[in-house]
Amino acid sequence: MIKVRQNMRSFRKVIAVTAICLAGSVTMLAQEETGVKIGNVTWATRNVGECGAFTDVPESAGMYYQWNRSVAWPATGDVSGWNTENPSGSKWETENDPCPTGWRVPTREEQLSLIDTEKVATEWTTQNGIKGRTFTDKATGNSIFLPAFGRREYDTGILNFVGEGGGHWSSTLKENDETSAYDLHIYLDNNPWIDTHHGNFGFQVRCVAKNTTGIKNVAADTENAAVTGYFNILGRKLNEEPTKGIYIILYNNGTTKKVMRMK
Repeated sequence: MIKVRQNMRSFRKVIAVTAICLAGSVTMLAQEETGVKIGNVTWATRNVGECGAFTDVPESAGMYYQWNRSVAWPATGDVSGWNTENPSGSKWETENDPCPTGWRVPTREEQLSLIDTEKVATEWTTQNGIKGRTFTDKATGNSIFLPAFGRREYDTGILNFVGEGGGHWSSTLKENDETSAYDLHIYLDNNPWIDTHHGNFGFQVRCVAKNTTGIKNVAADTENAAVTGYFNILGRKLNEEPTKGIYIILYNNGTTKKVMRMK
């Protein structure tokens, strides 16, 4: 069952800050994020911050994104230039995906699996001083924390519901509505639910692993794949292949290979 909630109390926090990040302006390999497997889906433990990068800690809001758009909006204050044009696309397109390499925006079905009460326990809590909700696999004890940093309103970009709830986008467009998409919503002590909102709302993004098992060092199929980049062990993209040391090769089939080269 999909629950819809409306008319929640809101408030406004005013700080004059504007930040925009375009996908591709930050290129990182998410090697340091192995993720947590809950059911059959591997979830990132942190929200997306700037395009192509996770936040430093699970309690960070990250940045706000409108559906199928790669512009990142800050977690505090008012913003200017909020996009009020109707969103386009039948799904969240790869070129607009703000998730780091090896990760993507989850589907509605994957978000539904996270609120399956037969397999996943959930609790409203405070973690390191930040309010939010935990989701714990009943079989394994694996858990993730979604912080409650509210949303940016679809028509103004004004920030609401910080500390009370929040939404995380799915990549799935609402049926028979080209302007709305599904999202995972949390709000205080209410059970989490899958909602639909106009694509111009600003929500957080919590990625899932493209290969559903997390980002690991794997032996890539080098015969049938092309190299798309070289990265150091911290995930920073290199301009060229190193002649010595430890580095990571990323292939166009999404796999990676760690290389140790001694001079």
